[in-house]
Amino acid sequence: MATVSKVNSDILARGSLESTAQLKVVTLTGFDSALTADTQAGGAGTAITEGTIRAVAQELSPMLFETNAGGTIMAMVMDGHAIDATSIGLRVDQILGQTAGTTTVAVETSLATLLQ
Repeated sequence: MATVSKVNSDILARGSLESTAQLKVVTLTGFDSALTADTQAGGAGTAITEGTIRAVAQELSPMLFETNAGGTIMAMVMDGHAIDATSIGLRVDQILGQTAGTTTVAVETSLATLLQ
């Protein structure tokens, strides 16, 4: 039986982040102050005071996200179809009431180094 060689294809390599569904992983850093979690002053069953983590996540609509324990890094899995790091950063700055250009957005190339 004859063999057929693959051409015009991505080469899969160790240590390389690959997406099969136009997904991108981005990290947000450089905030004026740490992102805040939701709180409930009266405990379970009472009204939630929404934190800045929720505000950013609701606006950017990531498929998955996580914030490190200190609130200084937020990692998101997003639709990579039209990701523009500059636009994301400017939008986060608006949400948080920061000066434009404060938030740093990186499109990640490895999952192994996230949130360190």
